[in-house]
Amino acid sequence: RSSSPYIVMEALLDRVRASMRGLVPATEYDKVYNDECVLSFDSPFSPGGLYVSLRTYLGFGAQHVQAASMRSGETLYVHLQKRRTLRPKSDAPDAAPTKMALGVEGGFSVDGPQYDESTEAALVLMPSGERVPLPCQELPEFVSTCCQAIVTHVGAMQQRKESAVAWEAETLPSKYAEELVQLPPHKKISPDPAAWVCEESGMRENLWLNLSDGHIGSGRRQWDGSGGTNGALNHYEETKKHFPPHGFPLVVKLGTITPHGADVYSYADDENSEVTDPKLAEHLAHWGIDVMRMEKTAQSVTEMNIAANESLELDKITEAGKDLAPLTSRGYLGLNNLGNSCYVNSVLQLLFTLPEYQTLHPAAPAIFATAPSDPTGDLPSQLAKLGGALLGDRYNPGGDGAPPPPPVPEGGEEGPAPEAAVAPRMLISLVGKGHSEFSSSRQQDAAEYLAHLV
Repeated sequence: RSSSPYIVMEALLDRVRASMRGLVPATEYDKVYNDECVLSFDSPFSPGGLYVSLRTYLGFGAQHVQAASMRSGETLYVHLQKRRTLRPKSDAPDAAPTKMALGVEGGFSVDGPQYDESTEAALVLMPSGERVPLPCQELPEFVSTCCQAIVTHVGAMQQRKESAVAWEAETLPSKYAEELVQLPPHKKISPDPAAWVCEESGMRENLWLNLSDGHIGSGRRQWDGSGGTNGALNHYEETKKHFPPHGFPLVVKLGTITPHGADVYSYADDENSEVTDPKLAEHLAHWGIDVMRMEKTAQSVTEMNIAANESLELDKITEAGKDLAPLTSRGYLGLNNLGNSCYVNSVLQLLFTLPEYQTLHPAAPAIFATAPSDPTGDLPSQLAKLGGALLGDRYNPGGDGAPPPPPVPEGGEEGPAPEAAVAPRMLISLVGKGHSEFSSSRQQDAAEYLAHLV
């Protein structure tokens, strides 16, 4: 004779009560992996969802949760299953960027298509897989509190994502500005833009004034022939010969000078970047320029960079006009750019073309079986996790771990095609831990990262 649903539920709740000893609700100071499996790239959006331990807060995909439970002895997990629905596209235009930045006010937007999300949660008792849909009034209140903390917590990978995608170009004061050498003022620079001219080429745009000797030269020549004639840079190289070792490195772009500042660049080998000059007004006054009377007449470097990014013609470096089919088969999985992680992605994609790293894919089960209790801090586990994704087909569109495409609302437009890519945030966080540069979201050198990793 079959048992009544009430008796079955009571027996299940008894087993839950027997397993609740030692549970502690997650707080805002805890890392809760409720957004990605620690051994794979399964997420709550994957077909099998994600199982999060009520005791360790580690998340496991459907293919790993049974083995994880057997190894750790943990029996209580919150199963999260999320689904997305594409929102109707807004007719409102995106705000134009005003600075070189990502994910911050005034910068380029990193938001993709907008979705509405729904979440189904259940308390799961392992290894039997018995489920209690959440919320459930029959559960002990303390267990419900622990479950709710898992469901609502900002995931550890989401925290990493938010810190990674918020990036802004940083301009620092030049080390040469404080004690800048300025030759006697043998001339005065006219405030009239019509009087400005490159002393080498005769160009009248993209002009840079050397703050040390008053020389006016054109800007750099760009790869496509645009820009200047390298007049200002060539002059700097000459000054290094006569005033070693640094010459006269600081230049200011004419036409960008206002009472609020200007574009300043340092040609010095140890800076070679945009900088600020805390004494800019004083240095300009030396050449007869009163910043309080100056008006902006030329694009700033920031404005030029923004315009270049907005009008980037990728067809110049791709097969323009061709109908190209994206490759999404085994071995052709991409890596998402996490702010400025393109240097990391390049290195990782390279390494997994090598036979030595490709062995991590078949060796993954053995690596996971001997991993420490928290595999997020174990390099072999995280490399094997990435190898399984890059060399398998689980996360290609239609794969067992790939989120299904969101349904389209009635009358709405279809969203973008599902991307064949994963985001190796756990590995990047682990490799960069304790390193002042690789733990940041700033741009870095791929060769330096390779040397650090291997």
